Amino acid sequence: MNNCESEEIVEAANIAISNLLPTKSRSLYDIAYNRRNILWLSCLIIYDNIDISKFPKLIAFLKRTGDGYQAKKSKILTKGEIDRFLSSADDKEFLMIKVVLILGIAGACRTDELVNLTVDDIEDVGSSLIAKIPNTKTKISRTFVVTDVGNMLELFRKYLSLRPPHVKHKRLFCTTKQENVVRSQLARIPWEKFLV
Repeated sequence: MNNCESEEIVEAANIAISNLLPTKSRSLYDIAYNRRNILWLSCLIIYDNIDISKFPKLIAFLKRTGDGYQAKKSKILTKGEIDRFLSSADDKEFLMIKVVLILGIAGACRTDELVNLTVDDIEDVGSSLIAKIPNTKTKISRTFVVTDVGNMLELFRKYLSLRPPHVKHKRLFCTTKQENVVRSQLARIPWEKFLV
């Protein structure tokens, strides 16, 4: 058997394979078969112009190293821990964190949603707070209510009264320096101080 005959056999096999699926199903099959379902593979192709499918040893290595991986469980505060923190933590040092915790749990907010909250987004109606989050990650604004359980509204009102009156920005949370609320806006939630 010479090289010419083997090329003819390969070509005949490729033609037979292409005729296995009906023409209507072929396009859907090609899309599903060639789909990159892992985000970082897509990023490699888009940003770095690297097609990982050309490196079979790397794919095998990644599959081997991924076996047995277990994600680290997030630490979650219990209701008792939250109540103890809200009642016993010093307001001079942790008032902003208390308000962040109250709003974050009541509205199931992400940290960037909390940082971007403005004074206009929260309405005090006496017996409760109505908070609106206009810019969410899912692009769907949502509204939630914080009721007066414990001293939650009192903590929020205390924080709002300590906020400087002539602040140029509308963000709810301002930075704190040496237990004083400063006029500059908060860029991120300082969790390190809270988690120690």
